[in-house]
Amino acid sequence: MSKPYIDKFHLEGGELIRQVTFGMNDGIVSIFALLAGIAGAGQSPKIILISLLAATIAGAISMAAGEFISGKGEHEYYKHEINQERLEIKLCPDIEKEEIRMIYRKKGFEGEILEKIVDKISQNEDLWVREMIIEELGVTEIEQAPGFKTSIVIFFSFILGAIFPVLPYLILFQTSILDMTLFWIATSVTFGGLFFAGAIKTFVTGVNWLKSGIEMLLVGLFAFGISYIIGYWIPI
Repeated sequence: MSKPYIDKFHLEGGELIRQVTFGMNDGIVSIFALLAGIAGAGQSPKIILISLLAATIAGAISMAAGEFISGKGEHEYYKHEINQERLEIKLCPDIEKEEIRMIYRKKGFEGEILEKIVDKISQNEDLWVREMIIEELGVTEIEQAPGFKTSIVIFFSFILGAIFPVLPYLILFQTSILDMTLFWIATSVTFGGLFFAGAIKTFVTGVNWLKSGIEMLLVGLFAFGISYIIGYWIPI
């Protein structure tokens, strides 16, 4: 019997885009908000650049580490549940077989076909465990062991987003450009980056790219405004 078709290309591609979008959005908004707060406090371009670079590296590492630890914890949870299910199958196979029967009865199978399905699944312990875990935990597939791939994607995606507010300072902070002029150059570049970061979400959500870009721009403007006001009004 042939294996069921799984559009692995679309699943993996969609997940990769989700990770890039998530990391990039977080990077651009958080670093842009930091820029607004520090600039609002009247700090020099050099201090702003150092702060932004430090926050970019710290944020990227934090995001990547959080993703890895979260994935590892999830994998350990699945592993525990799999071991528990194997034990239950060994100790009370009749009860577990009845659970399989109930699962497939709810899917519309009855009579001889239902019994053939139950017998087929219960003859293979790995398949039996897999079916129980997927149905009981409500997942589409048992999770694989966490790797560094996702963490690396998140790390560089965060940095990619942070580049928009950081790059103008990195290039121009030693020039004769006035402090506030440099700030507004970085702000303008970041506005464009916010729109771009929002627009690419259409690959994940399917929402119109213009609408998605404007929504992201509004989120960035809100974070920018609040942070700038805080930086401006808090004495240093």
